[in-house]
Amino acid sequence: MSTTQFSSSRRQLLGAIPALGLLTATGFVHSAHASDLQKNTTTDGPVTFYAEMRVAQPNKAGFDTGMQAFAKAMQRKGALAVTLKQMVGDSTMVKNYPASYKGVLRSAYADGAQSGTLPLFYSLFVRFPDLQTLRAANADAVFDLDVLPHLHGVTQQDGKMRESQQPMVVYRGIFETILAGDRHGIYNDRNALLGFLSQPVDNQAPTLVTVENHVFVPEHLVTNFDQTIPALLKVAQETYQPASDANLIGQPGAVDNLHYRKAMSTEILRCITTDGDLRAYIMHGIWESVWDHENSHLDTRFKAAAAPVGAMVAVGPVEPFYLTQLTLLKG
Repeated sequence: MSTTQFSSSRRQLLGAIPALGLLTATGFVHSAHASDLQKNTTTDGPVTFYAEMRVAQPNKAGFDTGMQAFAKAMQRKGALAVTLKQMVGDSTMVKNYPASYKGVLRSAYADGAQSGTLPLFYSLFVRFPDLQTLRAANADAVFDLDVLPHLHGVTQQDGKMRESQQPMVVYRGIFETILAGDRHGIYNDRNALLGFLSQPVDNQAPTLVTVENHVFVPEHLVTNFDQTIPALLKVAQETYQPASDANLIGQPGAVDNLHYRKAMSTEILRCITTDGDLRAYIMHGIWESVWDHENSHLDTRFKAAAAPVGAMVAVGPVEPFYLTQLTLLKG
């Protein structure tokens, strides 16, 4: 699939299925298993079984039960951590819209689900120390057993609720963490990354806001992208406003100020295989608030660091906000 064809398909799909996430590409349907698609690939770093899914409101209770069962199975099979995050809104500042648009979509998806105009949207991260452990866990098969039955669409016909014959589209992929950071440091060696992934900071408080910036980069630019992205992660992790803050982490952001506190953590995940001639990345950050994140993107230091990274992006950015619904650590 060429870049042009892929990009066109993505725009059509994103328009037809709002908020499903940038990664749900044509061809990645409920029957496509991450392990099957990527069984001939190898990598040495810690990896994540990642999935995006939609849940109809009437199926939420069953989904919650199924996800608990799935997470516990992955815990028993060697996962470092399992986190489930609900998509609640969207960043406007990542698109360089005027500052007056700041935060206007911060709860759009959650509000849509509450009003009944949208399903619930979730992202799932299952962290593993290596690809061998991920494959041995049979994550795809367990997902099919515990989660997939609860992902059918639901419609009302003749006063009765009816499920779709097939589950709704699900994306699954395997991503390698290539770089991460928190308020204590920046990590790129295997042991440090394993420690980082084993103790996700959103386990500390459910009010912390996750941001996932989804982009696709042409495969021929991946090496250059990987060499450029550390400078942006460093700025995203270490800067704050006001710069004179005595605590050296900044002050809380708000709709009517430009303050922001340092990110709680930042992480760069790269898909271990290509999609056509493109490579998917997730730039995953956890912040104390939506306003901290949005104000960080208005900082001239961030804009300067983001420019060379953004110049290599072929599709995106799509940057939703999430709240963590479930965290299960290694037993």
